[in-house]
Amino acid sequence: MRKEIFGDATLYLGDCLEVLPAIGTANLIVTDPPYGIDIRKGFNGDDKSICGDDGFSVMFFIDRHIREWDRLLPVGGAIYVFTRFDVMPYWWLRLKGWFDMKNCIVWSKGGGGTGDLSGNYIGTHEMILFGAKGRHLLRGKRESNVWQYGKQKPDAHPMQKPTDLIENILLHSSDEGQVVLDPFMGSGTTGVACLHLGRGFIGIETDPKHFDIACRRIENAERQERLIA
Repeated sequence: MRKEIFGDATLYLGDCLEVLPAIGTANLIVTDPPYGIDIRKGFNGDDKSICGDDGFSVMFFIDRHIREWDRLLPVGGAIYVFTRFDVMPYWWLRLKGWFDMKNCIVWSKGGGGTGDLSGNYIGTHEMILFGAKGRHLLRGKRESNVWQYGKQKPDAHPMQKPTDLIENILLHSSDEGQVVLDPFMGSGTTGVACLHLGRGFIGIETDPKHFDIACRRIENAERQERLIA
């Protein structure tokens, strides 16, 4: 396991199920788990970093993570999980057993699509499952559950999210100085957003390439914030 610290951001390279037990608490969880779920096999392909040597089922995969999230999240904390239509039912069913699942936010991102160009509709949205542990009060002006943010050019990660989308989540569900956890950090967008808004950040990523990208992005963001201050 490798650990890097940039200001109020702590980044771990490793399996999140091995890292999470060493973490104390987080006020907010914002994460984008792997979408490529195959219920019959656990996950597509033979990536043991995701499946584990025993090829456990997706439900077991989800439950193991949710138990740790419940332990880390204090009463009043919130959770946002990015997902896709074919994966969402499994996350929703398991999450609602642990958290008060409030809504499904639809991220309308526009743009074109790939895949079956003549036999399917163009996919221009993703979903974000929003839940809480106990009573969670939203900050700021109340808005609808359909959010319009343009797609982020995937220059750092294939599933890279727009920083302003993540910042909207942080502004609604956290305060300055609180800690945000992303156990599937990817290229570190949530960490960048946290530094912009004065939140602490804990990020975990299993892929060394994306971990290094996240380190560079978050280090640059932390340097910019110090210059501004």
